[in-house]
Amino acid sequence: MQYFGTLETKYEEVFLTSSYLYFNKENEEITSKELKEMLNNGKSRKKHIAGTIFFYNPNVTPVGYDSNHFLLDQEFDDFGKIVELKIENAITIFKNAIKHCEGQIVEIKNLFNLNEKNINASTLLMKFNLDLEKYNSSLNTEFDRDIMYQDAQNLIPNGKFVFFAWGDKINSKEFSYICDYAKAIYENTVKLGKKVAFAYKKERSLEGSIEQLQFSAPMENIKYKTAITNAIKDSFKSNPPLPTPYE
Repeated sequence: MQYFGTLETKYEEVFLTSSYLYFNKENEEITSKELKEMLNNGKSRKKHIAGTIFFYNPNVTPVGYDSNHFLLDQEFDDFGKIVELKIENAITIFKNAIKHCEGQIVEIKNLFNLNEKNINASTLLMKFNLDLEKYNSSLNTEFDRDIMYQDAQNLIPNGKFVFFAWGDKINSKEFSYICDYAKAIYENTVKLGKKVAFAYKKERSLEGSIEQLQFSAPMENIKYKTAITNAIKDSFKSNPPLPTPYE
């Protein structure tokens, strides 16, 4: 499997504005140019993209760069171009789970495109929440609309399935606009007829997980990492994947 993405920078921050997993055929390796050709138009995207995975936010590094150091300190100058990314963190889990996409692409999307570890600090979430309150108005947002957020109301995920793995961080009481934003993405996906899947805690129930928008992510829940990872693998035993519980 190869992983590609487009990074942007603004105000000394780095954002991952698009990314794709390519599941290689035997003895095959593609270039970013070849991937770009597969994504060239709507017809080609429909042919090549099997589905979409939705994370909370990215934490990625281009191939050839150090994952332990800030990218802007490493003389990276390919912003705005499709580059190959390292297969790390949650990407490795999905690489091992998805078995039926040889020769196809799975698109990766994020609730927030800010490329950082641990962005769930309250101070940051308050900024995101205030931004999303302003998102559909003429008011200026702190983070650039186009490179930080999804267009929740108009987003059409690619492929037949959408696997939600943005974790258990959605808090409707404290950050209501973040909740509304995530809910719009989920409900629009269902309305479009996409096959929706996710891993969820059995005691929370399928209905409760949907209501609370709690779609477990193994890298953000160390206590249940193994159980969530196994649930993801079980989910992808079906084609398309299915909602799968863990205990």
